[in-house]
Amino acid sequence: MTGIPPTQAVIDAIVAVKPALSPGDVHLDASLTRDLGLDSLDLVQLATRITAAYPDFELRLWLTEAMSSEVDSVHSMARMLEPVR
Repeated sequence: MTGIPPTQAVIDAIVAVKPALSPGDVHLDASLTRDLGLDSLDLVQLATRITAAYPDFELRLWLTEAMSSEVDSVHSMARMLEPVR
């Protein structure tokens, strides 16, 4: 996933974790849990894929932000990857 934009990296990782989804199903404002149906195991697998490509990605920081703002969107995760590149 390295070398591709963070948003695309997140979308690719989501589709890899949830094969029933296609890239067209994954919108930037989609909630990972409510809209895309990722459960806790899916989130762990997603985090594993993201940290493999972005080793400095702080999952706990993203989770804290997502929980406090109630926004667990594709965009919020991709935004967290920007400074890590």
